[in-house]
Amino acid sequence: MKYCLKTIGCTLLFFLTTVLLYAQNQVYSPQQTRTLIEVNTPAAQDSDHVLAITGCRLIDGLGGTPVEDAVVIIKGNRIVDAGPGNEINIPANAEYFDAEGKTVMPGLIDAHFHNLMNNDRINQYLRNGITTMRDPGQPIRFHQSLHFADQPVPRVFLTDSHLDGYPPVWTQQANVVRSAEHARESVYEYVRNGATGVKIYFNLPLEYFETVTDAASLSGVPVMAHLELVDADDAILAGVEGIEHVTSFGTALAETGEAKKFKDALREDYGARRTERFRLWSTIDLESERVKDVIQLAIENDAIMVPTLGVFERYEGDDGVENYHVQGYYNMVKFVGMAYTAGMKISVGSHAGLIHADYGWDFQHEMELLAKAGMDPMDIIVNSTLGNAKYLRTEERLGSIKSRMLADLIIVDGNPVEDIRVMRNVSKVMLNGIWVDSGE
Repeated sequence: MKYCLKTIGCTLLFFLTTVLLYAQNQVYSPQQTRTLIEVNTPAAQDSDHVLAITGCRLIDGLGGTPVEDAVVIIKGNRIVDAGPGNEINIPANAEYFDAEGKTVMPGLIDAHFHNLMNNDRINQYLRNGITTMRDPGQPIRFHQSLHFADQPVPRVFLTDSHLDGYPPVWTQQANVVRSAEHARESVYEYVRNGATGVKIYFNLPLEYFETVTDAASLSGVPVMAHLELVDADDAILAGVEGIEHVTSFGTALAETGEAKKFKDALREDYGARRTERFRLWSTIDLESERVKDVIQLAIENDAIMVPTLGVFERYEGDDGVENYHVQGYYNMVKFVGMAYTAGMKISVGSHAGLIHADYGWDFQHEMELLAKAGMDPMDIIVNSTLGNAKYLRTEERLGSIKSRMLADLIIVDGNPVEDIRVMRNVSKVMLNGIWVDSGE
């Protein structure tokens, strides 16, 4: 009897302590489903307004065969129904939009895009089809301009300052971790302030990674990492979900001696990474067992790679480019193709201002590079919509065209499944049920 009472008492004490911890830090059980919210909810269409988009080719973001001669019904800012035209009942009060010969698909979601107080810039990206974006690793204060936007801008998800070690790489953007407790409390504070993810930067020691991922898991947000000094396999084993940039895999794939030379160069001068990444990648043997093991580890742990290939795109004849740049980039592209073929999750992110991309079309350029790496166009589309919505923990309302989803969609002239370059032919964009180019 005494033992039972003691056991019950300990159980109650543990329960109450846990409840108080959750209440104090406003964190969430990892079992609890939580849809994360953008910092700037866009204006919504009138709830009584009904629109029927007819005659279109429908790519719903779910990965199935496109539906020809389809109809999409939207009421207010929600999708009511979508499918073959002969199976959809169009309400009598619906406004019609004829999309014959065009493709209707979910709005594009950029999982990795940096922006600094520039609403004009992201308005252009919205008009080019990017209805949602996440800025990983910059302080929330860097985005105050969103609250003063006088024109439509995408839904923006934030992560707050990246967690870095001392000395930090970007002093204005970093939160320099002092201890495990400081790392844990920083995650909780970020989430309280509206962060929907946490980014680790490359100077943070591995010893803090699990503290960060555990706190983020309790808070219901993902952790992503830009790696240079910590190997990707170690980061994945520590619970990091997103590996940002293909180059973050470099030290885990390279021979030990080459990886050490790379890390030593960076410890001497952080700026050396811009050159040494290519030198390191030019040495990687992609047929090695080491490479296969890292890919398999990522797959087994549901890790996501955001390649941002356009950031590293280098060709012979480019200004200042040498042979090792070209070979390094070639190996990056080949690795992405290998990872995709093996089954690793790939998310699409543009980063910003790509060297070989036209202004405002960085995301579509990245889609084209992924196609060159060997990805199937439909998979690129899915990963750019529903796949990225899952990465942002918002697939319950964004990323696909089906009943009850928010009406974020784009209309494209042509068939992007046949040619991914068609994604540049964006003729209409809808955000929260409102046509962006309508002037409303």
